Amino acid sequence: MSRLTDMRRLAVACSALAILLAACGETPPDRVVQHLSMKLSDSSTNFGISLVDRLLAEPGAGNVFVSPLSASLMLSMAASAASGDTQAAMLETLGLDPSVDPSGEARQTIERLAQSDDGAQLELAQAVWVKQGLPLSQSYVAKLRNDYRAQMANLDFRSPGAPGVVNRWVDGATHHKITDLVDSFDPSVVGYLVNATYFHALWRIEFDSRDPGQFHTFAGTTVRVPMMRRHENVTEVSTPDYVAALLPYKGGRFSAVVVLPRQTLSPADFSKFLTSATWRQVLGYMHGATGSSLGAPCKYWDTGVPNVWTHCDGSLEMPKVKLDYMKDLTQTLIAMGMPMQAPVPAFCGECALTQVVQKTYLEIDEKGTTAAAATGGAVVTALVTPIVVDR
Repeated sequence: MSRLTDMRRLAVACSALAILLAACGETPPDRVVQHLSMKLSDSSTNFGISLVDRLLAEPGAGNVFVSPLSASLMLSMAASAASGDTQAAMLETLGLDPSVDPSGEARQTIERLAQSDDGAQLELAQAVWVKQGLPLSQSYVAKLRNDYRAQMANLDFRSPGAPGVVNRWVDGATHHKITDLVDSFDPSVVGYLVNATYFHALWRIEFDSRDPGQFHTFAGTTVRVPMMRRHENVTEVSTPDYVAALLPYKGGRFSAVVVLPRQTLSPADFSKFLTSATWRQVLGYMHGATGSSLGAPCKYWDTGVPNVWTHCDGSLEMPKVKLDYMKDLTQTLIAMGMPMQAPVPAFCGECALTQVVQKTYLEIDEKGTTAAAATGGAVVTALVTPIVVDR
């Protein structure tokens, strides 16, 4: 039985689950190619893992829970307002081909993920607020409304009530899981782009409640936390480096994947462990164990790799999880190659994207998973600094 009882390993699970909820569904590989190009699937994985790795490598990093999907959709809206080398650099950071139309890729993503499902609820919402009179390109406005399905409204960003307007929209779009995304707006802000993502799904087979168990913290202390256990129907892949568990949700479109390294790793070490190749390997083994669709019943399967095996009736014991996370992603994205303070002329001639923040929520219990994310990006215009003769 796999047990998640070490805080340093729980950070691993939360990070891996964050990527899964953001980028992976139950669609078999052949249908992924049909509905959404595989390059987009790979780009989501690459961008998400790169983002998580950089956050985990930062000094003092603990549990990290980010939504690459939410960040990607917001940044895609910004990239659609850029052009030339700026747009190419933004798309490359997102893992997309610079020759690809970002709004077209986003439309396919939204259409695919918005499909109805009796067992899971996934909602994607975009909104754009602009200063009254800002000369947005009409073709850009059409992309926002038609491809991104964005709601658009004017907003006086210098008004004390402006942050509340954005926060109330985010609160509603995330079913009250994300509040206070914005504290205030800089006087130079003339536009604000937001994606809000909400996910709620019930396990295909519920966990059983357990008495509180021992849990080891980063500081080396031991605490007692509520635990839960599944005794059967856990698809498990075991390798010399890690053990991974597949936990399908009702409806068959989505699953959670928990990856547990064999060795206890610090967040910084985990950032080196979790690579795109490792993640693709995990999903490849899972697809092999379930006959390509992660929602299909598990079957005993010979991986053909020494010391790697799958088990269909594994058990998993882990803590219940409830956490909030907020991060200014600006410097992290810059380090990944995202151009900031570069022109986005579809907004206005002197406009630029300058700050990106994300706030997330995650709750995992015996019945299922609830996750939410909101990513906001500020667009500013150059301010003319007055000359003051004071000396």
